[in-house]
Amino acid sequence: MTTLLITRPQKQVGELVQRLGGEVELLFQPTIAIGPPDDGYRGLDAALERPYDWLVFSSVNGVEAWFSRLPEGWRPGETRLAAIGPGTRDALEARGFEVAFVPEVFRAEFLAEGLVSEAKKGRSFLLLRASRGREILAETLSSAGGNVVQAVAYSSVDVFPDSPEWNPEILEKMERGEIDWTTVTSSAIAESLVRLFGESLRKTKLASISSLTTHVLEKHGFSVSVEAAEATMDALADALRRAFRSFTT
Repeated sequence: MTTLLITRPQKQVGELVQRLGGEVELLFQPTIAIGPPDDGYRGLDAALERPYDWLVFSSVNGVEAWFSRLPEGWRPGETRLAAIGPGTRDALEARGFEVAFVPEVFRAEFLAEGLVSEAKKGRSFLLLRASRGREILAETLSSAGGNVVQAVAYSSVDVFPDSPEWNPEILEKMERGEIDWTTVTSSAIAESLVRLFGESLRKTKLASISSLTTHVLEKHGFSVSVEAAEATMDALADALRRAFRSFTT
């Protein structure tokens, strides 16, 4: 049976598990760990005390952290919500919030582009973000005239061999060439995979969620076997299913 390594926290891969679980042997090794901000949510709590024209979410993790800090019964009023993609939108809608904007291409550049007209009107934005990541969203909106506040909603840190999330058996399997496919679902995960597995990563086929993630892998000299048509877990699952058929026929 085909072996697939999933490299993000297991609670975030329901779509892949549901759509591929019966076809492959699933292995799990998160390469980044998600946790509370280093300041214990003080920055996020302070940011949430102010009103904004827009709340902008770039991940499901940001939605979860934001929702956990909201006062009971809070409603957006005149504030509109923007989400980077359908997974983030669904997480907001599942909690009863309407999403006003989702870009057609699920990347920060396109999220920013869709909100530039609002920034030019001097609108205020709260960006719910990870402890690390690209600054393109904040820079674009600020340059266009927006009043931008960024709040770290969660920490994203690399997993290391001494981390509690690390499973040394996965490294051994990778070194022996026993992992057929490996998912790469963000630029941070791409960087972490290269650091953790090194040249052993050439012994598995890489499945990338986006062109941006593919670029990071190629920058380090690794080729990608399949890339999702759009940056969603569903699209990655579809790409993998097609690849499984083509590589076994």
